[in-house]
Amino acid sequence: MSDKLKSAWELALEKLQAQEGEPPATLSKEQKAEIADIRRRYRARIAEAEIGAESSIKKAVESGDFEGVEKIQQNLVSEKARLNREMAEEVEKARASH
Repeated sequence: MSDKLKSAWELALEKLQAQEGEPPATLSKEQKAEIADIRRRYRARIAEAEIGAESSIKKAVESGDFEGVEKIQQNLVSEKARLNREMAEEVEKARASH
């Protein structure tokens, strides 16, 4: 046994390797940059959806359309879920590429 202390990350990698029998794949700089770009783009799209929904909610509240507010909120939740699914799919493709 080594006298060197291991980080939580190193310990987690060892556990994964023991379970799977092979080390987890490491990402290239290009893959990391691509994944960061994908996440940045989707965070921006989610922020745009939130801003648009806030504006629509404000208008609905001002006009007294409280059912419309609920519908807008439901649409926002489903839109964010859709965007998060798309982001996860693109990140997974980027991880598998190269």
